[in-house]
Amino acid sequence: MARRLENDGWLFGVTLTLCLLGAVMIYSASAVTAEHQYGRSYIFLLRQAAWLVIGLFGMFALMRTDYRKLREPAVVYTVVCLVLLMLVGTFFLDKSHATHRWIKLGPVNIQPSELAKLAVILYLAWFLDLKRRGKAQMEFSKEDFLQSILPAAGPILICVILILLQPDLGTSIEVALIAGAILYVAGMSWKWIAISAAAAMPVLYLLITQVSYRQARLMAFLDPTSDPQGAGFQLLQSLIWWLRSLPFMGGEECALRFRLRMVSGAYWRWASRRWC
Repeated sequence: MARRLENDGWLFGVTLTLCLLGAVMIYSASAVTAEHQYGRSYIFLLRQAAWLVIGLFGMFALMRTDYRKLREPAVVYTVVCLVLLMLVGTFFLDKSHATHRWIKLGPVNIQPSELAKLAVILYLAWFLDLKRRGKAQMEFSKEDFLQSILPAAGPILICVILILLQPDLGTSIEVALIAGAILYVAGMSWKWIAISAAAAMPVLYLLITQVSYRQARLMAFLDPTSDPQGAGFQLLQSLIWWLRSLPFMGGEECALRFRLRMVSGAYWRWASRRWC
């Protein structure tokens, strides 16, 4: 008889803490907009809380489910095919914010790229468990590449490409990192990881530099004071809050000095563009 697994209290606590912090961040980022558009500053917080409760019920339901049922090929193939169909289906629906990311079902919006993360985990766990039972490592060899790494990474690359075409660079990178982490834990040689990273760097560089809004976001991240009231606003406010929370750095005084430097720097940049 299989031994009953105990619940991981630390994992549950960390997950719940991250969910609550995410809800606080959503309220902080959306309160003003929600007040202006809907007359209630907490409308987006309530929506997030509702989905959080639904997610918790789903988690408790899965905790009572035998995870070995997920090893069935019928389950794995069904999940992967449904996610791929949803990713393709988004291109035949109307755009939302100039992207093909959402499937609207009445009041509910489904983002297939988020479901793709779960499908990737399920598929790789099943495939690697099936293929690697007799071998602990995936060596730097042609045989391992053709028999294990390529079949494992093939469907993942299809998901990544479909998500990139939406376009959604951030989520596609997340999916690739999740797959890479699972393959590494499964015993993939670090040489394959190094080659994959080296091959991905030029592609990532082109995806950022050839798209204006991505390049602008990167520049705002590297120098948020260049646009303190626009793209760099959120990052600057985060830095100010962080400085205020560090008493050993002077707290409010340090945050005030940072504000003054930010304002003076923005003024001199504006003056140089205006008069030079």
